[in-house]
Amino acid sequence: MMIYSIKGSLEAQLDDAIVVQTNGIGYLIHCTTKTMQEYHISDDISLIIYYHVREDAHVLYGFNSTVERTFFEQLISVSGIGPKVAMGILSSMPMPDLVAAIANENAMLITQCPGIGKKTASRLIIELKDKVQTIGEIKPTVNASDTQGIMQQDSDDVALALRQLGYQKDEIKRGFMKHAKELAKTDDIEEQIKLLLKYL
Repeated sequence: MMIYSIKGSLEAQLDDAIVVQTNGIGYLIHCTTKTMQEYHISDDISLIIYYHVREDAHVLYGFNSTVERTFFEQLISVSGIGPKVAMGILSSMPMPDLVAAIANENAMLITQCPGIGKKTASRLIIELKDKVQTIGEIKPTVNASDTQGIMQQDSDDVALALRQLGYQKDEIKRGFMKHAKELAKTDDIEEQIKLLLKYL
């Protein structure tokens, strides 16, 4: 059985999934946080579906566009990234920012996604750098020259220091992305931390 799309009304919202009622059947569909926040109970909803078959379960993942589903499929093609981790990645960062991070080899930003360490971030960049540039409708927002200096640094040290100071992951990611050009001007981790503290 192959399900390409589902259209119906939103019957229920769970922690990481929704129930879409159509033709008397309620389909449990896992979605990104952004997608779940766009709808309310009883709203009409139409989703593009990725139908994932495991030995112990058949799971539906829903997306607002074919582009988003294509990107999801590329993410899960990378060794070490399953559907659950891929949905976590898409929930934690806008697609254009993630595409830019991959295209510009910005491992620092990618490691801020849940479940992604340095090795997985590097593998993701190696395997998807050329592929993401073929995805339509998504334009990278950061130039490679802006991130070249940053991506050579140990992102964990910078992020960890800021987390210990009480800053949240979302704040840190926005800081990395917004001030990539200024951060690239120094290769000193302490200076990068000080620079980010001016804006956070």
